[in-house]
Amino acid sequence: MKIPKYIIPILVVVALFGGYGLRTAFTQPTTNVSLGDEGGAKLDCIVDGVRCKGTANFFTMLYKDVPGISGIETFATERRAIFTYDPTVISPDQIRAIMEAPIPMRDGSMVQVFTCLSMEEK
Repeated sequence: MKIPKYIIPILVVVALFGGYGLRTAFTQPTTNVSLGDEGGAKLDCIVDGVRCKGTANFFTMLYKDVPGISGIETFATERRAIFTYDPTVISPDQIRAIMEAPIPMRDGSMVQVFTCLSMEEK
C-alpha cells in the first residue's frame, strides 16, 4: 500500500498543533501559595531565575511576610509568576524591588538571583 505524499506533512502539522494545545490545556502551576485574604489585583511577571520547583519555592518564600501580597502562582516552565495583591498596600514597583533585591549567600556575599523581565497588570 502506497501512502500519498501529502499525508505525512498533514500528520506533522496536526501533531504540532495537538502538542501545543495539550501543553496549554495541562499547564499547572509549579507553586500556588495563598498568603492572605486581602487584595484582588493581579500582576503577571516574567522572572529570570525561576527555573524549577526549588527556585519557584524559594521565590515565593521571598514574599511570605510581605503585607499586601495575598497569593502567588509560579510556572517554572514559563519563568512566570502571577501575584494577587492589594494595590492600596503594595505597588507593582515594590513587588519588583523585593524580587530583584540581592539575597545574602552562605559565604557572606550578596547575589541578585531573580530579575523581572516584564510586568503586566491584569
